Amino acid sequence: MTKSTILPLALSGLLALQPWLASAATWNQTSSFYGQDFYKWDFFNQTDPTNGLVRYLPLANAKYANLTYAEGNTFVMKVDTVEQALDGRQSIRISSPDSYSDGVYVLNVSHVPLGCSTWPAFWTVTENLDNWPVGGEIDIMENANDEFASNLVSLHTKSSCTIPSSISDQTGMVAYTNCSAYTPENTGCRVEMNGTSTPTWGTKLNMAGGGVIAMERAMGSTGSGVRVWYWANDQATLPSDLKSGSSSVDPSTWGTPAVHFDVADNCHSDFGPHKITFDITLCGDWAAQSYISSGCAATYGACSSQVAYNGSSYSEAYWEIQGLRVFATGGGNDNSAKSPNTHIATTSGSAKVSPFLVGLGTAILGLAAATLA
Repeated sequence: MTKSTILPLALSGLLALQPWLASAATWNQTSSFYGQDFYKWDFFNQTDPTNGLVRYLPLANAKYANLTYAEGNTFVMKVDTVEQALDGRQSIRISSPDSYSDGVYVLNVSHVPLGCSTWPAFWTVTENLDNWPVGGEIDIMENANDEFASNLVSLHTKSSCTIPSSISDQTGMVAYTNCSAYTPENTGCRVEMNGTSTPTWGTKLNMAGGGVIAMERAMGSTGSGVRVWYWANDQATLPSDLKSGSSSVDPSTWGTPAVHFDVADNCHSDFGPHKITFDITLCGDWAAQSYISSGCAATYGACSSQVAYNGSSYSEAYWEIQGLRVFATGGGNDNSAKSPNTHIATTSGSAKVSPFLVGLGTAILGLAAATLA
């Protein structure tokens, strides 16, 4: 082999490596929401799609009932605590006016909703709800009846997208592996964030002043799928690029995530543009089903009875949000808007040969041959 063929071989290998060598993706801030900014969101006031015993209020009614208010950077949305609510209890569900796809979503939350029959969530979901699960759903913070001590993160997909039963590059614990919305239980693939040093849900989180949760969605050609991190609400412990005033973030510097759904290759087509959503429903498809197993029935009897006759039990059922930031541009080849993922999902279980390894091998062989020559 001559140098005239060796050097181009090495160069081609290095060019193949370029997307992966540059894969430490920096995302740029595109949106931020504080305090009264959330009044510009869409206040959902239709029947709860998850069959909850709630009446979602439009903005004017919610403000009049004092179920939502803003003070400075703080935004609050809560459940009505009037003692009797025989036709469903008033509550709030809001969605972002704009849709987002790949990017990093960073929430500073100082209080999560608690209590029996509550089913609160902070999530992103397909902008076309009538076609759900087409377009997918990512539950970033969720719980029901406070049954779980830690936060739950889940994916819901149209396809039979799956994750491994054990994931080494996350601190959380896999609970369910099938993301498909068409399984009998419809749990989605789920990870419980029980491997962090700080509380990620419940009274302990609220007493600690909340925390900062960041979700990266990266379905591009070099993307990592969906990853979630959590930190205490303390400027001293936050990564420098997540502190107040930062205009860009690089998740590659944040260490091991609490959750890593490595689904960019096999499930990227399941996720379209999403609306960001906060809600607090009561009972419904999940919280009613788990009402007995969570221990709530021993206190209140039926889930519907608590909703109808025990308004004082909802004193802790509120979101208190200190700010939400979205970093939706940049991202390099992790961002599907810049570098669409063309991998075709397979179910054969055969190992995929990474282009990174092919490029690395080609470069090493070419450089070695050049040295020997």
